[in-house]
Amino acid sequence: MASNEAQGLFRLAAELRAELSRIDRTVSELEQAAVRLGSATGDRLVLYGAAALLETFYTGIEKGLTRVALAMGGLPSGATWHRTLLEDMTLSIPQTRPAVLSEATVAQLDSYLAFRHRFRNLYLFDLEASLLEPLLRRTPVAWAATRAELDAFCDTLAAMAGQC
Repeated sequence: MASNEAQGLFRLAAELRAELSRIDRTVSELEQAAVRLGSATGDRLVLYGAAALLETFYTGIEKGLTRVALAMGGLPSGATWHRTLLEDMTLSIPQTRPAVLSEATVAQLDSYLAFRHRFRNLYLFDLEASLLEPLLRRTPVAWAATRAELDAFCDTLAAMAGQC
């Protein structure tokens, strides 16, 4: 039977992979929302749906990163903890974990964090398609980079567990 530490690493990898699958589904729905938003000029409900999916996309990523932080290094606190969490994922913490995300990927995700903050703090009727469209166009590329790095991190967790 694997050690408690190995079991924890395997569990973290499994939880993270489950979150990645849920985000895959969200990205698929975002691609559909982008098409509908482009053809539904003036349809506020399509706009609201696309905005909610963008918020869900980043929230899913943050859930995964939060799991990593709680298990390996600690969750930041304070008013800017969301941004600090994202930035912390570029850090390699000796004898704890390697970097989870590259600085380039974090730079891509930063605009989704900013959107999520704005989405949660404004009235839906204040949303404009021009705010969402650039994010919707960039989502497949941002997700591909993020997904690849998180998959690699899960592989690293499995290798670390094998060394316990």
